[in-house]
Amino acid sequence: MDLMISTPPHDQIHDGTRKAIDRILADLRAATELKAAEASLSALADLFELPWACWVPDTSHPYRLPEMEAYARERGWPDELLDLWWSRHLALKMPFYIRCRFEHLPFVVSLDRKRHRNPSRMSSEEAQATAILRDMGIRAMLVLPLHLSKGRVAMVVWAGARRATGLLEAFADYEGDLLAAGYYFMRIADRSLGGASSSWDERSRLTPREWDCARTLAQGYREAEIAELIGIKKVTVRFHLDNIVQKFGCKTRTQAVALLAQLGLLGPIGT
Repeated sequence: MDLMISTPPHDQIHDGTRKAIDRILADLRAATELKAAEASLSALADLFELPWACWVPDTSHPYRLPEMEAYARERGWPDELLDLWWSRHLALKMPFYIRCRFEHLPFVVSLDRKRHRNPSRMSSEEAQATAILRDMGIRAMLVLPLHLSKGRVAMVVWAGARRATGLLEAFADYEGDLLAAGYYFMRIADRSLGGASSSWDERSRLTPREWDCARTLAQGYREAEIAELIGIKKVTVRFHLDNIVQKFGCKTRTQAVALLAQLGLLGPIGT
């Protein structure tokens, strides 16, 4: 007598995944310690069958962070790759790091040879890192970019042997949940790492004329040009710009413009 092996219907699988993600999100909302938050990232890694997980609090930072590295080692990232990553400052070079600065939704990186970009276009460090990842059996990475305050871009990555084809579609129903998990996690990570709390309520707001002067300065214009463009005297432009420097506790106009841009007070600058 042949045994009939039944496969759970798709709806049952979806319901099970939904319940599991809801539990993980509830744990993240309740977590206060970094270890508890990392446990939730690991739970998502196991649920997705993408066992190599890691988190990055700032994709522009090229140096070692002990807490981040400790979790990466715990999840099985090899010493060879981590040493290469930090010694060669790959955070400033790897395409998926750079892509995080321009993407706001989860995306998939394929390591399949046919789908991955031409090795001749890679730097030697990128080619070496890619070879290590392939030797680990990693075929795809699910990357979660997280745009935080003051222009900081964080990231969570889950990697594994699953094919890139269809991977993002498989998680399309959970895209919002992934983003929520990422932001909950980074809130806890920031607190654990001693990140400064937001001081937006302590900042004086720009007046409309200060905004005009600061935004035009950020676009590369000098005092006299700013005065002509917005129809005020040069001395008035200087007054407003000096007031901004003082108001935001900066040393120079350059620092003030950089800070205003980080705080999202100037809007898009340039092309």
